[in-house]
Amino acid sequence: MKLVGKVREAHGLKGDLYVLIFSGEISWAKRMKKFVLQGKDGSASEFTVERTKPFKKGLIVKAAEIADRTAAEGVEHMEFLIDEDLMVSKPGETIYLSEIKNFKLKDPEQKVLGEIVGFSSNGVQDLLVVEADGKKVEIPFVDAFIKKIDFKHQAVVMDLPEGLFDLEKA
Repeated sequence: MKLVGKVREAHGLKGDLYVLIFSGEISWAKRMKKFVLQGKDGSASEFTVERTKPFKKGLIVKAAEIADRTAAEGVEHMEFLIDEDLMVSKPGETIYLSEIKNFKLKDPEQKVLGEIVGFSSNGVQDLLVVEADGKKVEIPFVDAFIKKIDFKHQAVVMDLPEGLFDLEKA
């Protein structure tokens, strides 16, 4: 299961939940059949989705097991987890960053620059956190630099401007 948000509050009288989605990306929501709510104490329960709809910075979710507003209020502020399989893109779709974690970053000549170990953001664009020689460097993950994402060989080929991948400054 993958943490993607938290229950912000009960919504309406019939047990709907307003779930704040951290990334704001909800293209997977239509395919979601189940989700898990996890409390601060680590306790977790699985729920069956009756319906979803986009709402503000997340979505409204109705779970079969949550009958009314009182029950919905009982799960406010819990973490919202979904099946990781929902976070896999189909060919031609925009990828989820988690799909390229642990891929090798290569230059156009296929030289391995490092391994993608995480992600960050500068507010404008996503950043790849690449580890090489024990150091971490953040690389903008933008179309202008991306040449190929090779799922078969687990590699991302990027043509980076000179000096952008500089381990001496890292």
